Amino acid sequence: MEPVYGKNNKEERPLAHYLERYRAADPGEMSVRCGLPWDDKTRRFSLPFLGEQFTLTHPEFEVEGPRTLTNAERILLLRYLLEGRAAPAGGRWLTYREVPWGEVYLQQFDGRCVKRFAFTYGGRPELLERVMARLPAVRLDRGDAGYQVELLPGLQIQFILWLGDEEFPPSGQILFSDNFLLAFTAEDMAVIGDIVLGRMKALAAEEEKLL
Repeated sequence: MEPVYGKNNKEERPLAHYLERYRAADPGEMSVRCGLPWDDKTRRFSLPFLGEQFTLTHPEFEVEGPRTLTNAERILLLRYLLEGRAAPAGGRWLTYREVPWGEVYLQQFDGRCVKRFAFTYGGRPELLERVMARLPAVRLDRGDAGYQVELLPGLQIQFILWLGDEEFPPSGQILFSDNFLLAFTAEDMAVIGDIVLGRMKALAAEEEKLL
């Protein structure tokens, strides 16, 4: 599997690589394959990303929206447009271990995503509730606190939290709708967990300033 989110991301080499491919790609084909609206007059894609609306120009890939995207987020969107495919979910929810090649990045995903989620919010479920209300997310009747987040149209992620007590530390689980298998690779999905948690961290910081 080709690494695309390595340390050289700081030098923007992966971003430059995907920008070059994007410029040469057919926007009409990307629109149909990814199920994203394309306006041929304005040369723009329109897509919701984590509950916020963005537009992406072609071939320049100028991004307009309510916030500035990180390089990791920009690479993720480029990879979806270049290699992903929209498909309806089949009803299964996948753990990261069940994703093809997931074993390769499992330790990274568990540490940087699952444990980070559990230990950040395991003692502060009220903060998690406020953050998820702003993301926005759908409340689930799972665990001690469960929420469903839409990354891109039809691509859903579930965050499930079990609170800690005097005997056991908090724990969590992150599940992906099964149509992720057509949209992203295991490495992408590990980065997706990091991206969503990063957005949650920013919203949590904003919430704490309001207290």
